[in-house]
Amino acid sequence: MLGCLLFPLLVYLLPRPATGQIPTQPNASTAIVFYADRDVRETIWPTLFDAFHHELVREEREYPLPEDAQLIRASSLAPGQEFTRVIDVRLIGRCDVVQQAYRPMRRGPVGWVLKVSGEIQPFVYVDCARLAQFLNPVTLGMNEEQRRTAMTHAISRIAIHEWIHIDTQSADHKNHGIRKEELAPDDLTVGLRASGGQ
Repeated sequence: MLGCLLFPLLVYLLPRPATGQIPTQPNASTAIVFYADRDVRETIWPTLFDAFHHELVREEREYPLPEDAQLIRASSLAPGQEFTRVIDVRLIGRCDVVQQAYRPMRRGPVGWVLKVSGEIQPFVYVDCARLAQFLNPVTLGMNEEQRRTAMTHAISRIAIHEWIHIDTQSADHKNHGIRKEELAPDDLTVGLRASGGQ
């Protein structure tokens, strides 16, 4: 039964080289640029960026990523902005738990990156609709703010898991922590269980 609740965070393999890569510029920082579907609510962004930053700076983090990475919504990019490195994070679906909790759960990954000609590309995909289903066991009994916090915390952990694949250029996983191949709902919402829920 537990195996049905776990989804692998996959590295997909593609046979052809990618096109349209974003050129990097010297003397600039890493940018994490978030693209989202139109249905994503404005209220998600401050909570998501807070959760992402918290993951980058927490003392027990398992892999060092740049703590000063700039988190940017794609719609906020200004002409002429330059960065040493750009990681795109594409959020697919509404990215909230409301009105998604009782749909049938589809099999498949909640997050993934692409590997092209042996190189892991700087594009992270997060399936928010599937993630909302996946988090249902831990978000039952939570209010709207708590559900949003759980969802954004999970999105940030998935994105960082995939960013590590990009940074290391490796599809390898560890047997513990955020680098596990399969993360349970509790792994994605550590410390966020609602008191009195369920």
